[in-house]
Amino acid sequence: MFMIEDGQDIIELSAGTLDDPSGLEFKHQVGVESRQPWFNRWHLLPEIRTDQDRTPEDLAKLKSLQHPDHE
Repeated sequence: MFMIEDGQDIIELSAGTLDDPSGLEFKHQVGVESRQPWFNRWHLLPEIRTDQDRTPEDLAKLKSLQHPDHE
């Protein structure tokens, strides 16, 4: 999502829409009124990497459809 308001020098960009958001430095969050209650506890959940949960054969079968322009 990309939003520009008339007369504003602020651009709102959804980090999830970028191919590589790793270089971003966030200044603030917008739309927090629609945040799901569980999101505040997400960072407390146990973490597991995809390669720890799947066999190499299963990983080879995976295909990301996140960026259909990158095949």
